[in-house]
Amino acid sequence: MFLIALQSKAENNIMYDKANQLYHNKNYDSAAQLYQQMMNDGYCYADLYYNAGNAYYRLNKIGLAIWSYEKALQIQHNKNYSDNLTLAKKRIKEPIDEVRDIFFIRWWQGMYRLFTVNTWGGLALTFFLSGFLILFIKKLRQRFTFPQGITSFIFVLSGYCLFLMMISAYNENYHYRGIIIEPKTLFTFTTKKEPIFLSEGIEVRVMDTNVSKKKAAGFNYILVKLPDGREGLIDIKSIKKI
Repeated sequence: MFLIALQSKAENNIMYDKANQLYHNKNYDSAAQLYQQMMNDGYCYADLYYNAGNAYYRLNKIGLAIWSYEKALQIQHNKNYSDNLTLAKKRIKEPIDEVRDIFFIRWWQGMYRLFTVNTWGGLALTFFLSGFLILFIKKLRQRFTFPQGITSFIFVLSGYCLFLMMISAYNENYHYRGIIIEPKTLFTFTTKKEPIFLSEGIEVRVMDTNVSKKKAAGFNYILVKLPDGREGLIDIKSIKKI
């Protein structure tokens, strides 16, 4: 297994170096294909997404560029990543102004988005095991004292982290954010308004992934919310999950 891991890492470096060389030689299309192949193979690190974003930006694929920069920032906060993301967003042909939610909704969303599902789960397990360890030490050494209520507090923290893990997992699977990657994406309103076309690069929030089964049999439609709060149907293939 160790040798296999070393071989995989070596092949990864060779492919990554080749993609970077293609980029420096201004062969952006081939570089983007190699970066994307690595991402499809499960490689996930910030510079990979960042370099892919640069290649897509050069190819004028603004939706994929914005998606790549967003993914890079999820892994690591970096000024270059955020600056390039801002630059790419300025190239959205018909941007939609965001209508911000009221403060307590933003606070709640910021809370469960603070960490990933795995991180919340790890924190819940850590607090849970710490609580049991304290109980074990107290039983083993009765003279050994902890501040009163500390065990209960730790178990409450464990439950809180577990709750946020479930909320985060639910939103990640059913109410996730996505980036429009098609140049012109048909957006059909849930009301009787005329459909419109969305520019690539616009961020949407998925509200319902089962619309195709309920309202549009034979079409792979999902219900999304635009930054300004309007809701409508789009083809799931036109967005890429952040």
